[in-house]
Amino acid sequence: MFSFLKHHLPEDFFRGACDVHCHLLPGVDDGFATAEKSLHALEVLEKRGVSKMILTPHFMKDYPDNDRVSIIAKFEAFKEEAAKVSKIELRLAAEYMLDARFMEHFKQGFLFLDKDNTHVLCETSYLMYEHGITEMLYDIMCEGLQPVIAHPERYQYANNDNYHRWKDKNYKFQLNLLSLAGAYGDPAYVKSHYLLKEGFYDYVGSDMHGLSNFKRFIPEIKLKTKEIDQLGQLLENNKKLFG
Repeated sequence: MFSFLKHHLPEDFFRGACDVHCHLLPGVDDGFATAEKSLHALEVLEKRGVSKMILTPHFMKDYPDNDRVSIIAKFEAFKEEAAKVSKIELRLAAEYMLDARFMEHFKQGFLFLDKDNTHVLCETSYLMYEHGITEMLYDIMCEGLQPVIAHPERYQYANNDNYHRWKDKNYKFQLNLLSLAGAYGDPAYVKSHYLLKEGFYDYVGSDMHGLSNFKRFIPEIKLKTKEIDQLGQLLENNKKLFG
């Protein structure tokens, strides 16, 4: 009874939570522009109950200066500053675009999502499944590594057949939490609810580029009780990644 009713996220939803996808590392991509804004975000998120965050700056041809060595150095400097204002534990990974620079990053060595150094956060173009992507994902799997497809609901070219085929290949899916509120448009909203219902997601992240969308759309998420329970399980999966 009343299974059709929808509810806002519980007040304690973020208590002890781990975010596995965010662009909090300042000044390296289209995320937070300054350390001051990033540090303020940490304070806000800590008050919400967030306890762990995996920072995932973009590694793609649009940001040619982002490589493993430089990003690690910037992360270590930021982590030192962050410890002065927040108790949130920080780890570094990366979001890898499957583009012309991907094999370069492959050879450098990935910044992994998980403590066991196996999970690689990947994204594709939003508009089309470009040539070579299947081969890149295959190369990841051949190394004994685990592709994690970032925000699959946001890819305009993707349909249910794509999603089932990817799951058959054992790719893992990471939900953008704000997709459930329509932050990325109606198609992503519909797809995110479908994929959540089907149990296709393995992890959930904010994909936070700034605080404004987070503050605006979190109150607009309304889900059935079962869906909230599913999100809770995804947050538990997140914690296992962090270690």
